[in-house]
Amino acid sequence: MIAEGKLQLDVVWDGKQLTGVSIRSSRPLAACRILEGKPVAEVVRLVPLLFSVCGRAQGAAAAAACEAARGVAPNDAVRVARERAIAGECLQEYTWRLLIDLPALLGEAARPGELADLRRRIGSARDELRWHDVAGAAEELLERAVYEMSPRVWLGLRPAAFEKWVARGEAPMQRMLARLRQLRLGGDFGLLPWLEVADLGALSARLEAEPDFVQLPNWQGEPAETGALARQSGHPLLVREVGQYGATVAARLLARLLELAQLPEQLRQPLASGIRCVSPRPGSGIAAVETARGTLLHQVTLTGDHVAHYRIVAPTEWNFHPQGAFVRGLLGCAAKTETETRAAAGLLAHALDPCVAYEVSVARA
Repeated sequence: MIAEGKLQLDVVWDGKQLTGVSIRSSRPLAACRILEGKPVAEVVRLVPLLFSVCGRAQGAAAAAACEAARGVAPNDAVRVARERAIAGECLQEYTWRLLIDLPALLGEAARPGELADLRRRIGSARDELRWHDVAGAAEELLERAVYEMSPRVWLGLRPAAFEKWVARGEAPMQRMLARLRQLRLGGDFGLLPWLEVADLGALSARLEAEPDFVQLPNWQGEPAETGALARQSGHPLLVREVGQYGATVAARLLARLLELAQLPEQLRQPLASGIRCVSPRPGSGIAAVETARGTLLHQVTLTGDHVAHYRIVAPTEWNFHPQGAFVRGLLGCAAKTETETRAAAGLLAHALDPCVAYEVSVARA
């Protein structure tokens, strides 16, 4: 397994607000070079085993990039299986964040016991029947522990009904969303759009020409945020939320809730759109896969049947860019105490969801 490293999030506080934010990363971004020189079949087998986080998405991205480079296409059954696997992985990641991590940050009771059965079902799902079983179990869990109603019904709420749902405050999710709205923490500093085939070709060229792109990715010259907020930015409830409160941590939570409510149906009838790939030139392939944390890119260049070059751009590099959403979302944030400062950094980090551990340090200006 590739060593994951961590993020060191350094915050400067002057007693009233956050005046400085910097990120130090020990993530081994060139670690995927261990794949270079190996046969394609071995690389496709190894990649899911090398990553402890989003392993299924990593595996799907590797397979799609290598297939594009070789000029072959998977059949419909394979594509559907990959989409289901990624949706199941997103379901697991989202429920963990919402039922365990976020409650801990906001003083609500974490509920790890709610997830045991669902995680077991996801881990053993291999065929359509079992994925339908996962979808049914997920709907029951989400109705009981997240939405207080069927996810399908919740998705159909009009703005007035949605506001009543938030205002009731009877369930943890309602209370947490209402509390996050009050913080006005975060902001919209540019969102990564849905990458089409032409976009992937352009990014492939940049990956080859710009050695720093893996570590410091940008979209049209600017840092860009990827993830649920970017993908759900056109949803009417989210448009209204951002218009009224801004692109805050509350908006990011709402975007996650919108995606989570759609996942059971995605498990039943996968939309073959979360995985895109293209071959910009013979022997080269690039794939984009939508994960819980955002868009994951894999690029491969082949020499014969062996991998000559391999590059990965994970969502963490977009969202924790030195001038990206985390840094810019914290600068100027009001905080009366060091405890509030740490809490703000932790909540925004949770909203942007790095794929590695992080540690917050606070220095007095």
